[in-house]
Amino acid sequence: MIDLILWGRTIYKVIHVIDRGNFRDLDDLSKKIERNDLKLFGIKGSFALRTTRYGSHSFTSLDVNRVVGASVYRALNRAGYDVKVDLGRPDIEYILRIVNDEYLFGVNIVGESLHIRRYRVFNHPASIKTCLASAMIYLSGYKDEVFIDPMAGGGTIPIEAALIKYRIAPGLYRESHPLVDIPYYDSEVYYERRSEAFESRIDEVYGEPIIYNDISPVYMRGAKRNAESAEVDEYIKFFSYDARRLSNYLGGLNGGVAVFNPPYGIRMTRNHIIPELYRDVVSELRVLGIRKIVVITSMARYFREALEMNGYKINCRYTVLHGKLTTHILCGVSQV
Repeated sequence: MIDLILWGRTIYKVIHVIDRGNFRDLDDLSKKIERNDLKLFGIKGSFALRTTRYGSHSFTSLDVNRVVGASVYRALNRAGYDVKVDLGRPDIEYILRIVNDEYLFGVNIVGESLHIRRYRVFNHPASIKTCLASAMIYLSGYKDEVFIDPMAGGGTIPIEAALIKYRIAPGLYRESHPLVDIPYYDSEVYYERRSEAFESRIDEVYGEPIIYNDISPVYMRGAKRNAESAEVDEYIKFFSYDARRLSNYLGGLNGGVAVFNPPYGIRMTRNHIIPELYRDVVSELRVLGIRKIVVITSMARYFREALEMNGYKINCRYTVLHGKLTTHILCGVSQV
């Protein structure tokens, strides 16, 4: 569990499950939660109960938080913990998932979502979450080969690629995680694992380059700040060119992979230019010799056409939520 928290790149939360089962009504649920022995799963200070509910019920999520939250409070008191409720920044967070007549009750052992790496000091207006970026990198099959993000914005994708290549555990960007204060876990083991993770880092630059490119010098400077904050700036080559003209500036990248989050025509680019933009960028990547492309976009049809037009066969497609926007991850492999 500790290694998962330190090394997990594509996960948001880790919940230690305390109890699960079925219930009849809110009163029955409240009693079942209260009967749990929280001696090993509590800390002194403040707590909050976070509820997610799916299905049709005679009660609301607010009712659950009020009634079951009181049950958690009583269970903690019975276990010897002097606690208070703090819905803003609690010291410990209990999680309740309700799906129809089933429930799962647990404790959040990582704190804020793990996609928050804490190295980001510059925020691009259309940034991608780190967990999603890492998932796309894994889909690309990236090993020690040329890696390029031709439209890299704030630099999240190249930075995450550097973390993977140089064996840098993302959990090390936090001083600790809430589990160190939970009696069930041995804090000494946690800090030993942190030390081992730190020692596993590869310091020397090796192999093929990780390339950042964005047409905006302002975004490139911001991305450099993020890379410096993550302590991976020496592992990334930074360029500020038009992605449609990259072959004029970069040599052949034969066998490399491209992973990127292009404009969708929603925030930053006029919608009508998207099809041509996608065709031009993919064409340029083909000229550079890129063997595999992984992209996320809400304009999947246009990017699929761009891939097929340039000799890339689509071998995977996933529908994902990017914030509140439904998007698609496409993987294209060169057939040329």
